[in-house]
Amino acid sequence: MRTLAWMQCCLLCVTVAMAQDRSASDPQESPEKLAGTWHCQFETPFGVQTYHLHFTEDDRGGTTANAEVESGDQTREVQFSDVKRRGDSISFAEVRQFGEREFRIDYQAELQGRDLLVSRSFGERGGQESTATREPPKPVPAASTEPVVEVEIDRLIKDAFKDSFLIGMAGDLPTRYSDAELKLAAEHFGSITPENCMKPERIHPAENRWQFEQSDALVNWARKNGMTVHGHTLVWHAQTPNWFFEGDDSETIKQRMKNHIETLVGHYKGQVQSWDVVNEAISDGGDAKTAETEHLRDSNWLRALGPDFLTLAFKYARQADPDAVLYYNDYNIESGPKHASSLVLLKRLLDQGAPIDAVGIQGHWRSGRVPFDDIEKAITDYASLGLKVSITELDVTIRGESGGQFGRRRFRSSAPPSLEDLNAQAEDYAKLFAIFEKHQNVIERVSFWGLNDRRTWRRGQHPLLFDANNHPKPAYAAIVRESGPSGGDEASVPSGQIEVEDGE
Repeated sequence: MRTLAWMQCCLLCVTVAMAQDRSASDPQESPEKLAGTWHCQFETPFGVQTYHLHFTEDDRGGTTANAEVESGDQTREVQFSDVKRRGDSISFAEVRQFGEREFRIDYQAELQGRDLLVSRSFGERGGQESTATREPPKPVPAASTEPVVEVEIDRLIKDAFKDSFLIGMAGDLPTRYSDAELKLAAEHFGSITPENCMKPERIHPAENRWQFEQSDALVNWARKNGMTVHGHTLVWHAQTPNWFFEGDDSETIKQRMKNHIETLVGHYKGQVQSWDVVNEAISDGGDAKTAETEHLRDSNWLRALGPDFLTLAFKYARQADPDAVLYYNDYNIESGPKHASSLVLLKRLLDQGAPIDAVGIQGHWRSGRVPFDDIEKAITDYASLGLKVSITELDVTIRGESGGQFGRRRFRSSAPPSLEDLNAQAEDYAKLFAIFEKHQNVIERVSFWGLNDRRTWRRGQHPLLFDANNHPKPAYAAIVRESGPSGGDEASVPSGQIEVEDGE
């Protein structure tokens, strides 16, 4: 009996040991373990990226991380740095080099059951989330290039509103845009706003270094294709290098602001018709109490120079180009306490002699939730101060979040919109343009923030007039109908014959 019991005990020990060995060798049998290979995908403006992540534990308890990243028909090897593991979570970083510029991507991953939730962030530029699994993802099917619905339009949008206001779009053209996209931009829009290439960190990365190449290409391309340029942006709390604020000396920082504005605006004097001088200086949220104040954002500019930094910026811009139209630009200023604060701020700027000409309402809204009454009231409120108004960054998303916050963005599905979605979006766009037409004596420009549903910061939310394959959506036709009957001297669509200069 003792021998039998001993043999049973040995058999049990061997069974347990074998199970432990299987658990160690087969990560799927051990979901609490991070070690091994995981697979996830992130969507980018240039297509889906598939990550094959490998985590290896050494004998001393350390962890290394590397990956193969597939993007289209290309694969790159990545050795991650700053790998730190804490229980069921791990963080690591990837540093990429684009020309002279380093770009850091930070990753966080945490076990959730048998899956691994992976998020990546790009500093203040936002981030994405994806779920990693042990099983490789299925190949991404080729996306259909056919539109959800065929849309016939009889007039170019820029011609339909030519007697009312400019129609514009945003993008860092012509760099990295296809010939088809450049043709689309030149054919349908009369104004262009640089999306990133004139922001301080891009064009003025160091105190004694300027990078005008990309913005020069944009201005030249716009001129050759008969488009005006709206400069964006001179003073902003984000995407501004830290060197502006080094030394903690207000006079030095003031001089740096002055030099930046004088150099940039002066460089494009007579070529850029208008500027977002100060961008997004008012804090989000607020209540009845803050509505009685300017409720300024706690930015480096405010801490360094106080509330007068706005007045100074406008005065410097006017000195640099007396003929340019100067804007204060912000999001969510059409509604609630933030709108009230914007009026307090603008009145103070005008009283201090700031040469402000216009207000930019960004216009990042969501279909089904567009505050039409607030928008119209905001236009009339700003007009009552003697200011012009532009809708500067218009997009109406079909799903997901809206607003103009420059922060973390969750991964979004790129599932195509339904016909019902597209028609609801078209109805909202039509109502907006009816308001803009009604106040055409005040509205200077309506600019969409992007070119198509691929060239947008809200990729996956289908916010613009063209789908990802440049097909017009129902919103385009609905907007054009708001301009009234077509005239005999307006171009028809599609022409397919326009010649686009390369801007070089």
